[in-house]
Amino acid sequence: MRAALAQDAVAAPTLHDLASAAGVSPRTLQRRFTGILGASPRTVVQRLRLDLARQTLRAGAETSVLDAALRHGFAHPGRFAIAYAEAFGEAPSATLRAGRCVQAVSDDPCTPLVLRPLVPATPADAALARRATDDLAIALGRAHGFALLSSEGRASAQPASVLRLEGRAEADGAVLSFVQPSTGAVLGMVREPFRRRAGVGWAERAVGALRAVLAADRAARARAMPRQRADVDSLVARARPAALSQEPGMVGMALDLLGEALHRQPAHPRALALAAWSLALGANHCFTRDAGGDRERSLAQGARALALMPDDPEVLTLVAGALSLNRRLDEAEVLVARSLALDPCQPEALRRLGFIQNFRGDGHRAAAAFRRALTLYPAGDDGTIAMVGLGIAAFIRGDCAGSARALTRALERQPARAWPHRFLTAAAMHAGAGDEARRSLVALRRSFPDLTVSWCAQSIALHPRAQQLVLEGLARAGLPQ
Repeated sequence: MRAALAQDAVAAPTLHDLASAAGVSPRTLQRRFTGILGASPRTVVQRLRLDLARQTLRAGAETSVLDAALRHGFAHPGRFAIAYAEAFGEAPSATLRAGRCVQAVSDDPCTPLVLRPLVPATPADAALARRATDDLAIALGRAHGFALLSSEGRASAQPASVLRLEGRAEADGAVLSFVQPSTGAVLGMVREPFRRRAGVGWAERAVGALRAVLAADRAARARAMPRQRADVDSLVARARPAALSQEPGMVGMALDLLGEALHRQPAHPRALALAAWSLALGANHCFTRDAGGDRERSLAQGARALALMPDDPEVLTLVAGALSLNRRLDEAEVLVARSLALDPCQPEALRRLGFIQNFRGDGHRAAAAFRRALTLYPAGDDGTIAMVGLGIAAFIRGDCAGSARALTRALERQPARAWPHRFLTAAAMHAGAGDEARRSLVALRRSFPDLTVSWCAQSIALHPRAQQLVLEGLARAGLPQ
């Protein structure tokens, strides 16, 4: 359907055409559409055409609603307006007006992707490989940020931007690789077991892991590009991992890059959302002397990012993080829920739910959220930050010894992280492990040499009862008042 509409947005594919392309009967195709997508092929075509019309209106690619409707095969403007309002909750004219008012911004367009059928590891795995390919195609079709192309022939028109996803199906899981067709370079590999974990299917987990591979590749290419030659999107890609590291020097570098990006393009929603997160993080973790001013700037930039791109999962999650660090927890939780409804394959959004519960002082619900995130995405930064969240949740529940163990394990995985030592110092001291607490404090002060108890007291995100215990533990370990 997507391929046909891309070739001719007016001439929608017929049921017979679709069934012929799929190699099944029209009745079988209708039954499978209803069973998997909960809608008939005709309804799905209608929704795809509405989505394309919305993109046209938001981009300002047509001067009127009528032109946009006709461009995408809607011959009756009145029926189009009704269907559009039912689908998106606003009139098409409202979308067109908003598109005219907003400066053109980079939407970080979807990654065009060709999915090759998975190769069976043995002849006995042939049926398994076909099912796994179907599962992966469905997950990619639902995920935000990917445009699944129908064939490699179509991909050849854009060799520099189109990627190929290939791999093999084994008895217990799939091994997947992202390949750059023009060079044959493998950008990264993912292995995912077929069993469900924490209620999430293997293909959805694979999409989340593959997205991390792409983000790391974008960041690496952005770092390799001289800064004076980098465009705005490259600056934002370079800033993203630095901001999410939550370390003082890296967050400062991210804010510097984002400042340049916003100077060039003040209405870039992802740059605004990432800057909102970074400013709120700096204010909460004592990276800055002007915590109050940074909180105000964080909220203002987050609100602007949402106004520019209210339906983008990454923007929603980043702004939710900024709001949660400013203790606007109800608003933050609503945004995370919206983000996950749009795209469930987001480790950062899953962890954000856990931190919101930590900030509420509910260590039990926080621990459940972090365990789910750790089960789904155990590797790399995702796994480490989930373990840190688990350690903080244990501290909030009063299990200081368990908190110290979890935080120690997290820091063993990534020793360069500094801010978790704030909790490890306090947890170890309250657990009676004074020597461990003092060693942790030394590590903390290497990154925060001017840190004091009164400075830490400016952090407002954590529940007041837990915050007081942190301050007491730091003071007993020897942090100056």
